[in-house]
Amino acid sequence: MSIQNEMNGVLGSLGIDGNCVRAEAHRHLAVYDIRLACRPAVLGKLERNAKSIALGIKSHTIPIMRLVPNEGIVRLQVALGMAQPVPLMNLFLNEVIPENMVFPMLLGESDEGRKLWMDMHNNPHLLISGSTGSGKSTLLHTIISNALVLHAIRERNVWIFLNDPKRIEFQEYNIPELTGNGKNGIIEIASSYEETLNQLEALSSMMEHRYIKMGELGIRSVEEDPRALPLALCIIDEVADLMIQDKGRKLETLLVKLAQKGRAAGLFMVLATQRPSVDIITGLIKANFPGRIACRTASRKDSEVILDRPGAETLLGRGDAVLQNMHFASVRFQVAHINPSESIDLFRRLSR
Repeated sequence: MSIQNEMNGVLGSLGIDGNCVRAEAHRHLAVYDIRLACRPAVLGKLERNAKSIALGIKSHTIPIMRLVPNEGIVRLQVALGMAQPVPLMNLFLNEVIPENMVFPMLLGESDEGRKLWMDMHNNPHLLISGSTGSGKSTLLHTIISNALVLHAIRERNVWIFLNDPKRIEFQEYNIPELTGNGKNGIIEIASSYEETLNQLEALSSMMEHRYIKMGELGIRSVEEDPRALPLALCIIDEVADLMIQDKGRKLETLLVKLAQKGRAAGLFMVLATQRPSVDIITGLIKANFPGRIACRTASRKDSEVILDRPGAETLLGRGDAVLQNMHFASVRFQVAHINPSESIDLFRRLSR
């Protein structure tokens, strides 16, 4: 029996007045498009029976439901098996970097089997959340690797600013050929709250000087000429550890300022945390970080903070993630896997 017919059988057994018009499976993920009858309460019945649907199709996760109004369907996304690793090296093979993107990032593979490219300029500042074992750390290394590749092949000049409060996640990048021993390197690493403040203040000053430079060049944004200025990527891991120390709200003020003005100047921010509570991801930060990526969260409430809806708590972990862009369109994908040593080796090979 096809997975489409199986879904139709489950819908019928639950008395849900609708029809599965499309079903596709790739690797461990499957997508079902359901067209419901135009009658009151049918959508609510579908939502209330999410767990029963999961049992009926024997999925590993409860369906994540998303309305697609322009197609008149409800899209259900589930995992039919355990997450399968997708090496970033394999995705890069014979791949041409999209020319129409300002800051292209190859994040992984979508639930429909397509390579998932994201332009940081269109998702200018990202919030990333995921509990232990969710694949959050792998995603951060994948983002760093993309930036290193762009710099190595001279497609873009990229500066990378890393913040590692636990002094564990990014220390492998602390080598002279990347940091330049503090002079003319492409990576700078901060660890303490004070070092992070100093780094962000330097980025703020750099941003203001860039606006002067863009005026001299006659451009209003790096989008008009992506090679006019080096792109700057700032990644803060476990931002919760820093926000707890932010009694005077200096950190939050700097983050919001950089987010509000950074995009046009080619500065892009990524904040990551295991604990996306409202006292960490404040309203001001959420409003200025419109791009979201959720790996598996610890609870429904955490999912609602990061995505403004439930669902991330049902993800498989191990890189099973949801990307939601600034227009609230979302896609489920498997994070591409790469570790720091592989990223550095790739950077060295491409730099020759």
